[in-house]
Order: sequence, then C-alpha cells, then structure tokens
Amino acid sequence: MNTLLSAISLLSSQQLLALLEMATTCAMLTVWALELLVGRHLSLIVRSLAGIVLALLLFWPSDSWNYLGISLELPLAAYVRGITGDLSVVTLALLWSSFFMGKKLLLPVQFKFALLIIALVLYPLALGLSMLDPYAWGYSSWIFLAIVVFFAFVAWWRRWNCLVYAIALALCAWALQWHESTNLWDYLLDPFLVGWALVSLAIYFFKLNPSRPSKA
Repeated sequence: MNTLLSAISLLSSQQLLALLEMATTCAMLTVWALELLVGRHLSLIVRSLAGIVLALLLFWPSDSWNYLGISLELPLAAYVRGITGDLSVVTLALLWSSFFMGKKLLLPVQFKFALLIIALVLYPLALGLSMLDPYAWGYSSWIFLAIVVFFAFVAWWRRWNCLVYAIALALCAWALQWHESTNLWDYLLDPFLVGWALVSLAIYFFKLNPSRPSKA
C-alpha cells in the first residue's frame, strides 16, 4: 500500500486521471472478452467487481509486479496509454454507459455517418494536406464550439439522449481541462471511435443487403 501511495504522489492530477481512465477502460474490455469466451452475460454486480479488480491490477505500481518475476518500469495501464493515447471523453462515456447498462447502445446511423465524414475531412487536413487546419479550431474557436453545441441540441431534439450526455460531458471535461490536451477535438473524437463507426456501419449495411448464394 505504501508503494501505491508513493507512486500516486509522484503523478500529477491529469496523469493520475488518465491512468485511471485507461485502467478502467481496459478492465471493461477484458470483462467483455471474458463474457464472449464464457458465452453468457454476467450480472451487474459480478461485472462491476471484476472490473474493479482488473482496473486495480492495471493501475498497480510497477514495483509490485517484480514479485511475480515481471520487470516493469510503469503500471500496465501506462504502457497501453503509450500505444493508444488518451481516448476521447465521448468514447469513454459511450463505452462506460454500455458496460454498466449491460446492453448494446443503439446509436443512430446518422451519428456514425457524421463521424466518418468528419474524420475523412479532419485527419487528412490536420496532417497537412492543405493550408486549412480544422484541428486548430479546437483551441480557441467560438464558432466551432457553437457548432458542437448546435449538434448537441439536434441530438436532444431527435431524442438521442445518450449522445447528448456524452457531448455534454465532453464539453464539461474540456472546460475543466480534464485531460492534458487543451484541444476540444481530443475530447470529442479519436481514431477508435471512428473505427467503431466504420465497422458498425459495415455490419449495418451487410444486414440490410445480405449476400445470397446463387442457385445452381
């Protein structure tokens, strides 16, 4: 316990929060993988307890793993974060909501389309495809903030409540400088969210137009 407290004291509040987020997210994904292997859904109590135990293991200081013969300089969650980076708050909100609700979130197809269109425009331009850099809007553009709020009102009008809560949480986190990034884009979007939207849309259209074997 003393090792844990001393390790926590060396971290800034943003670093501590980021590691806790990553440890919790990895724990949830691990629980989902275990459910797929077992072939059954666990109760909320069992899911929560398993998630807490796994999150603590991922967040535990590296020195504790030396007793198991595993040489680590950082907690396991730090290595995962080093590969993936910080997830957007929208991704975290949707993922955690689905985990604790114990069911798949039925998000609108229009939202997934919007994610893909935004990603197809944002990422190439942010990488220097042209002089226009929409990623810079996330630092201090009130017009961009107004567009995000407008999109949240549209989601509220369409009664996409889960999406409204996710955007609201992202805006609050950005205003409070929850993460190390000060760019609003990083709170709203990340490649994993875009990848999920792409796979989800592919599955959706495959179900609408299943391939039919030709008759001999």
